[in-house]
Amino acid sequence: MNALFRHRSGAAAPSSRPASQDRAELAALREMVPHPGAPRLSPTRHAELEAHLMNEVNLEARLMNAVNDTAATSDAAKSFKPTKSRSAVGRASSFGRLTPGRSMSLGVAAAVVAATVAGFAVTGSSGQTAVAAPAPLKVESSRATVPLATVAKRASALAGSDGAARRGTHRREWAMGMWDDGKHKPEQMPVTESRDRYNADGSGEAQDIVDGRVVHRTHLPAGAWEKFASYVSTPPTTVGGLADYLAKENPDTRGNAYWTVDSVEALLREWTPGPAQTAAIDGLLAEQSGLRAIGAVKDRAGRRGQAYAADFKGTVRWTIILDEHTGRILGTELSSIKTDPKMQLKPGDVEQYDAYLD
Repeated sequence: MNALFRHRSGAAAPSSRPASQDRAELAALREMVPHPGAPRLSPTRHAELEAHLMNEVNLEARLMNAVNDTAATSDAAKSFKPTKSRSAVGRASSFGRLTPGRSMSLGVAAAVVAATVAGFAVTGSSGQTAVAAPAPLKVESSRATVPLATVAKRASALAGSDGAARRGTHRREWAMGMWDDGKHKPEQMPVTESRDRYNADGSGEAQDIVDGRVVHRTHLPAGAWEKFASYVSTPPTTVGGLADYLAKENPDTRGNAYWTVDSVEALLREWTPGPAQTAAIDGLLAEQSGLRAIGAVKDRAGRRGQAYAADFKGTVRWTIILDEHTGRILGTELSSIKTDPKMQLKPGDVEQYDAYLD
């Protein structure tokens, strides 16, 4: 799956599989796409299902060849843009999951994949209720805006503190379900909370949390981390090392504030950084000229922080929220900054957020 979304142009590699088999599997994928609005699967269960479908398959070649041999795709596959699908940015994120965005000329194959992943994302029965889109972050004018360089300096002073980077995350997230046919309003989706932890042998446990209580546990066997993670090795503790580390997954990270935040967001879906990695992240962010201070805010978990934002072609905005005293990353948000009739979005609409809880 990653290959399809990383390559924004160029022909797919030839497939050695029979076209009829490709078409049959593509049809099976489409049938799995439900209407949005149902509760979502846990992140790890989502990844397990996706990995099961796509195991040992070059999806780019298979889907592109299948689409070329297929006259038309279903309306659902063409139009639904699930949140948690980075078809917009053309790059897959952690654990095989896709994060929210817009469709940007990846063609029918990308739409099919996005819709298929939507099927994983919105089905299941966690018992959580869909909620309306949150209001944009509110700047608290009574609190001073702290320059990003100052936050990075404070984080650097704490880089030697106890605490190593941990595989896995504990986060609360919300994402909007969107269509691009101009006929459907964005869908309400549930807020979900999950905690993932992994051991040295790659085994681990994923937890679904509701109201502070673990309601479901998924045990993963040895080697699961290496199978699912994009950032397998421990994140570096220097700014330069981290820049190289992120650029291996997304070369656009270099010298681009939007893509730097985008890559940090993908990293934070897999790792809980220690003080040294936090200092490296903040130092890298501080080097981005396109990342500007928004001001003091409260994040989606009610914590005080400082928000910094970077825009992409006047269309979408990544915002990252940092603890101004320690530099800890509290959250990230993607929002619309332009009226989009096809998606029925207006400036300020929040498309997704993630709050990193520990």
